[in-house]
Amino acid sequence: MGKHHEFPYASNAAGFTDKEWGRLLPADVAYQQWLHVEQPPETEVRGGYDEEALHLQFRVYEEAPVMRHRQHGDPVYQDSCVEFFLQPLPAQDDRYLNFELNAAGMLLLEIGEQGQKRKRILPEATSQFGIRTALGLWNPECRRMYWELNLRIPFAFIKYWFPDFKAESGTVMRGNFYKCGDLTPAPHYLSWSPVQSDTPNFHRSDSFGTLVLI
Repeated sequence: MGKHHEFPYASNAAGFTDKEWGRLLPADVAYQQWLHVEQPPETEVRGGYDEEALHLQFRVYEEAPVMRHRQHGDPVYQDSCVEFFLQPLPAQDDRYLNFELNAAGMLLLEIGEQGQKRKRILPEATSQFGIRTALGLWNPECRRMYWELNLRIPFAFIKYWFPDFKAESGTVMRGNFYKCGDLTPAPHYLSWSPVQSDTPNFHRSDSFGTLVLI
């Protein structure tokens, strides 16, 4: 049985408060792959959608995130990085979008197919993705520091690359969430849906889980 996660509809998703985000069930990015770390950065993702976009919030319990890269398109996976891979039309199109973001909010965005060369997307208006980061946050319940990243993926952007995509209740997509840090003090690879690969490789769409708009 593969991983399954649902994104609920909420007309006010663009302006969720902390309390509203907290009511959403998280997807835990907790599966350690390839390298074993004693205390990997605990990572969870929450998401919902409105008429315009899919809204995601990553929460990462990492006290001192590495943020060397400061330009969009940089190899942010070397830093403290969260990633969302999305296959909008899995029944008819093998391509997927990969959004990779470091704790500074720098975005590496590509489109590709498993085993094929990926195409770099350099969005003219990165602002359309509503990227916001907050560092040095404190959770009094577990007494730990964390950082947060918000990402907005406009349905118009998805439809540009996947014209048949429909953002409506019942739409079934596939994808995966990741947390990595290739050049951090304790390199790590965490996934939501376990990746079937002997070597580090998040670009395995055959290991994606199911994502559903409800």
